[in-house]
Amino acid sequence: MESREASSSTIRTQPLVSVVMPAYNAGPYVGEAVRSVVTQTYANWELIIVDDGSTDDTRHILAGFSDPRIRVIHQENRGCGNARNRAMDEMNGEFLAFLDADDVLPPRSIEARLEVLLSDPSLSFADGAVLSVDRGLREVLRTYMPSFTGEPFDLLIRFSPRCFFGNTWMVRTNAARHHRFDGSLSHAEDLMFYLTIAPGRRYGFTHEPVLLYRVTGHSTMSQLEGLERSYHALQQWMHDHPELVDRRTALMARFRVRRMMSGSYWHAGRKWSAITAWFR
Repeated sequence: MESREASSSTIRTQPLVSVVMPAYNAGPYVGEAVRSVVTQTYANWELIIVDDGSTDDTRHILAGFSDPRIRVIHQENRGCGNARNRAMDEMNGEFLAFLDADDVLPPRSIEARLEVLLSDPSLSFADGAVLSVDRGLREVLRTYMPSFTGEPFDLLIRFSPRCFFGNTWMVRTNAARHHRFDGSLSHAEDLMFYLTIAPGRRYGFTHEPVLLYRVTGHSTMSQLEGLERSYHALQQWMHDHPELVDRRTALMARFRVRRMMSGSYWHAGRKWSAITAWFR
């Protein structure tokens, strides 16, 4: 009894980390995702799951978890960005992390990133290595490692991979308190969110893995029109913020988007779309 009380007391003095998880028809994977949070080496977390109008057995699977640190919110389908916003409206943590319902956190994911932030109060964001794995989590297909420390904004507007894989940053909540995801975007909403919170703030990373990114075959590249619309929305955001993005940088971003989308359409066998992408 005494050791349990001591452990509980220790947990209460540690910073609370809010983990935000949108879930839509995630039945095959959501149980593993939730268990990967429950088994973290760092114990003072809250997991806020927004079931975004699932029509499969996601609701039933989530009902099977009784850990008091888990909260499940059900809403009509409104998209991933809006689901994350709903969870962020409910969070209480000093730090914020994200997890998609088909991915998995390695055991030290929360602790490793939190150590980075606590060791350097000047940092607002902490990232780490990402292992892309097969559907069954048995084989590592590739590894992503950040390679930058400092203010990440200039790299983000250049779509640089040195500090951006996806929604893998742990964020000091005060950096995101007045910002939310753009619910109108079907793709790249995480990059847009980072752009809004990054100016004037610093990024660091751990070499430890912080995410097992499950490659399910449902790639954003299979929805190229939505991806292109989202990239154009990013370009418009840059155009609308000349105090942050100068004209030359905005033009370079436009060129990169055209090149990326043209190449994506071309590899998908859509040659006419690849050509017209240069003129949109």
